[in-house]
Amino acid sequence: MPRKTKSKKTEKYPSYLKDQKTKKVYKNVIEEYTSVARMYEDKWKKYLASTEAAILKQLKLKGNETIVDAGCGTGSLIAALREKKKHRGKILGFDITPAMLDLAEARLSKDRFNKTLQLELAHCENFSAKNNSVDIVLCSNVFNHLPHPEKALQEFRRVLKKNGKLILVTLCNDYPSTKIADWIGRILYKGHHRAHSSAEVDALLKKQKFTITDFKTWKATHILGVMLFEAKKR
Repeated sequence: MPRKTKSKKTEKYPSYLKDQKTKKVYKNVIEEYTSVARMYEDKWKKYLASTEAAILKQLKLKGNETIVDAGCGTGSLIAALREKKKHRGKILGFDITPAMLDLAEARLSKDRFNKTLQLELAHCENFSAKNNSVDIVLCSNVFNHLPHPEKALQEFRRVLKKNGKLILVTLCNDYPSTKIADWIGRILYKGHHRAHSSAEVDALLKKQKFTITDFKTWKATHILGVMLFEAKKR
């Protein structure tokens, strides 16, 4: 785990938010999730349980893969990978909101494999993983916050090894109820950018030279529809 320093709180973690343009683009997301960090899991309990269970079911792990959790939030998925999937390889978890990373650090501080775990302050367009170094990228409940999803997919492709996997879970406005929720969300939640249709995500993945290997949709709550894409780097 990254060591604490006496400097500014945002420097507690390796930071990739050094340019003012980035901070401006994601200002709304940072502000929203700073305000709801401590109530986040309770507020979205049913939704998060559904999406996390789907990812764990989808993953077929040998146990030592290098994994990136893009937008790791409070670290719940990382903890599940360690506890339920017995994963022992390297994990890089990053998030754009320091308050969420603080909760992840607290949750994961007793991880006996924490020498292989790194948390950093970053976003999906710029994080520290090296080219062709990652086996699996997990991107769960993040895509709807991204103003430039195509740039995120470019970055995921950059870090993945050949035939490396991306598992992308996000809101699916193929469902009429989710389409309405998306419209309301753009008004009420300043960190919400937009939901996508499955056709839009399919096209984005193919444009960035991913081969789609699995796809499914379901209702995570009675209102919110979700989709899961598994895609392989060509």
